[in-house]
Amino acid sequence: MKRFAILSILILISLGCLWFTFRNVNFGEVMSMITSKASSWPWFLVSGMVMMMNIIFRGFRYHRILASVPEVSLKRCITITSIMFLGNSILPLRAGEAIRVYLPYRLYSIPLATSMAFHGADRLFDMIAMLVLLTLSLWFAGDTIAPAARTHPVEMFGHSYTFDGLVELAQGSSILILLVGLGGILAVCLIPEQLKRFMGFFSRPLGERWLRATNGFVDHLHSGIAVFRNPRDFILGGFWTFLLWWMVILNVQILSGVFGVDLTWAQAGMVVFLVAVAVSLPQAPGYVGPFHLGFQMSLSICFGVAIPTATAIAYLAHFFQIVPVILLGFICMSIEGISFSSFTEAQQTLKPNRSKIRPDPHHCHFGGRL
Repeated sequence: MKRFAILSILILISLGCLWFTFRNVNFGEVMSMITSKASSWPWFLVSGMVMMMNIIFRGFRYHRILASVPEVSLKRCITITSIMFLGNSILPLRAGEAIRVYLPYRLYSIPLATSMAFHGADRLFDMIAMLVLLTLSLWFAGDTIAPAARTHPVEMFGHSYTFDGLVELAQGSSILILLVGLGGILAVCLIPEQLKRFMGFFSRPLGERWLRATNGFVDHLHSGIAVFRNPRDFILGGFWTFLLWWMVILNVQILSGVFGVDLTWAQAGMVVFLVAVAVSLPQAPGYVGPFHLGFQMSLSICFGVAIPTATAIAYLAHFFQIVPVILLGFICMSIEGISFSSFTEAQQTLKPNRSKIRPDPHHCHFGGRL
């Protein structure tokens, strides 16, 4: 019953985001703009291939994360990752996350805790990438944000600010956020228990539930970092992270360029960051709604793209991010001989174990110690 209620709320949020996306847009005009670009089908084909490569590069990164388990092949890492994104694309609540934790356990008898640590390491790379992307985008594209609003003062907290001043503030803040984030990750590596005590000082007044949540967050990140055999695997994981996020940025540039909107890598990176934030939480299947709204608003508000054009680009970006991933996921499910019942098995296996699993020290080590 609780799951049904949560899913209902998420669907309502998705519908609300879709309403905001299309509320002042002539849908017929948007579809006409899209169909008028039929002659650009080679670029659309490239877009789909780029997003497939994004998933394959994620499989390469996952292979480096699982370097301490050499029996897991690169091919298997790619298929598991593809199946995960298939689940995230067609099932609610990011159900694909569970299948990638479950399959190494089922196929290789890797302890659930260790498999969760592997998945945590994967998420950690994306967390670092988002912090870096935010900082670089603000510094290299900050002077192009909101061109129509730059000459108008902005009233905030009883004071008047220029938009240029706000951008400069955001640029400085992004560096601070990056340093704090990297410092926090370093603290997770070196002094996890001290960090938990420090965070507990602030979370304890909020109740035992918040204290457990912060401690669990630190433990999850610590376990994720600890899976690396040596710094080389971590560096290679960072290399694949750079390539896979560059694929996402490139895809935004390709689809925007089809409509005559030429974005620099930094501008496209800003769009990617804002959309990533919009779809980061558990939500309805396929990121429907938050993806469209985040994409449309980032193009129209940040870079002055006309609403119909921004909406058309958002629609195509969603299509070419979801459909190729779904096709690749089904191919990988066929290769592995996995049915949709495995997603249910994953949820049922992980649910009673989340609170009591601990990482296996035989699989978790960084250069022999952490």
